[in-house]
Amino acid sequence: MSASVTVNFSKIMGHRGAPSVAPENTLGGFRKAAELGARWIELDVSLLGDGTTVVHHDNSTDRCSDRQASLDDLTTAELSGINNAALFPDWPAEPVPTLRQVLDLFNELDLGMNLEIKDHGVPAEDIIRPIIAELEANFNDYSRLVVSSFSYELLACFHRLAPQVPLGLLYDELPDNWQDQARALNAFSIHLDWQNLSYNQTRAVKDAGYPIFCWTANDPEAFKSLWHWGVDAVISNNPQDFFAADHDNLCPPENG
Repeated sequence: MSASVTVNFSKIMGHRGAPSVAPENTLGGFRKAAELGARWIELDVSLLGDGTTVVHHDNSTDRCSDRQASLDDLTTAELSGINNAALFPDWPAEPVPTLRQVLDLFNELDLGMNLEIKDHGVPAEDIIRPIIAELEANFNDYSRLVVSSFSYELLACFHRLAPQVPLGLLYDELPDNWQDQARALNAFSIHLDWQNLSYNQTRAVKDAGYPIFCWTANDPEAFKSLWHWGVDAVISNNPQDFFAADHDNLCPPENG
């Protein structure tokens, strides 16, 4: 039995925006994903050393920016001096955005959000409480929100503090106890690596009443069989390719 909130998710979700064509987890990248047709976007939330929630995947700025720094050594005031679009030399400079800035943008564009909480060793309540505060103040339309994580501890903390928010369990591979965990969290959805998913697992999750979000698939042709299995949504670095695909054969229509 999944969460009672009706979540109006899209079948095609941008993974951190549309990182095949725009810098990941940036305001400009999210705008680009929306321009390409994405109505839902998966993104990551982490915590700075000063307690600010930011939208960023790694525990450091090394991979995507022009500065090497650990998130727990940074403050909000330093974000404007970090260009998180460094992998796209022709792209305008993009600072690491705060969660508040991203929520404002998603409200402006009326986008849905698959918000993944990253577990970088921060105590659960230290990151969960500020996320909940931001959501309650600035993004409380839970029909366009799923909060997900690979960390059962983080999700259990989130469920205890905000049981009304739809949750998604993230797995590399579906474990034997997935249904016990989903029931304990009153989870909405199960999020799985599409390359590690079997038909029988898909049917078990679907028969139990949970939508399946698959990550990170970038080839509509290779993913085609999973639609027929009953997968509900794909998270892709190339959402534009799924939108451009032959929907009759490769992609089912969007939810009404």
